[in-house]
Amino acid sequence: MTEFDAYLSAVGHPHAFATPFHALGTPLLLLLIALRRVLEKVCKPAAVWLYRYGHAFLLWCYLRHVMAKHDDCIVYAQCPMSAAMALRCVRRPTQRVVQVVHFNVSQADEWIGKGMIAPGGWMDRNIRHLEREVLTRVNGLVCVSAFMKHELVKSIPALGGMRCAVIPNFVRPLGPDERVERVTGRDLVAIGTLESRKNQRFLLEVLALAKQRGRVLTLTMVGDGPDRAMLTQFAAHHGLSEQVHFEGFAPGARAFIPGHCLFVHAALMESQGIVLLESLSAGVPVLAPAVGGIVEVFEDGVEGRFWPLDDLQRACDILLATLDDGERLAAMRSAALTRFQTHFEAAAVGQNLLSFLKG
Repeated sequence: MTEFDAYLSAVGHPHAFATPFHALGTPLLLLLIALRRVLEKVCKPAAVWLYRYGHAFLLWCYLRHVMAKHDDCIVYAQCPMSAAMALRCVRRPTQRVVQVVHFNVSQADEWIGKGMIAPGGWMDRNIRHLEREVLTRVNGLVCVSAFMKHELVKSIPALGGMRCAVIPNFVRPLGPDERVERVTGRDLVAIGTLESRKNQRFLLEVLALAKQRGRVLTLTMVGDGPDRAMLTQFAAHHGLSEQVHFEGFAPGARAFIPGHCLFVHAALMESQGIVLLESLSAGVPVLAPAVGGIVEVFEDGVEGRFWPLDDLQRACDILLATLDDGERLAAMRSAALTRFQTHFEAAAVGQNLLSFLKG
């Protein structure tokens, strides 16, 4: 959404950015946070409900005023709940709602992965019901990968006849300030929320195995989350504390990528993976699992390598072989940048998205 906002501003297309926080005052924000923290202790599904519907209500409060000023407008919604609030605000046929699908199969699966709701529980059913109801009512769908389009139609057959386009996420090229290396002399970099579905422990396990083989590799890990303490303890227990650098949450995290040999990723599922596009934009090859929409981001052996999450020895083999082949690594760097420029650069893909929304 931030990238599309920047693209629309760059081409001078009139638009507005609406979030729940536009309607949120500090006292109400603190109240919602406090209530959610209490609910997380006593009933996690209820905390998820408050998070979703609290933000939805605030978005509706703001969006209805914005849409009331524009008889002819397109709302590009970034989640089913946002689309549901936009549909409630529609007053004229010339006000249309288009949904982008970048969540992993269902948002319910993401909450299940966080341990916040139970599979088949009331909140799981609530989320999936809302998705089925909303996605069949919007005026169009944008899927960030062919994988997500296939999964959607498989789970909601009624979407087979929906106006839909597969348009990948996109990012702007690195700016001059972002090309300045934030760190030097490190081998690998990973960016993402430190949580179970991102599977960063796998990265540390590979590093530990490589160390057993006599290779001491360094890793920059950018991001924060509930797994931070576990990962820090794992690194200490396996003698990796000097090799793994936890940088924490960092705005503009992509600026950490230049200067590293490889971007490493171990998520259990991705609809596409924006961090992978950011790595390609820096000319840094990627090691990632062949899951979800990741297989549409790069070609194995060209801009990076696919590595297995269920075979640690094989994954370590691929990592070391990639690092040790200097000529091939240089070719991958060049191919990564070319792949970004031809498939994921904001100027070209942003125009495709705008044309679909207006078409």
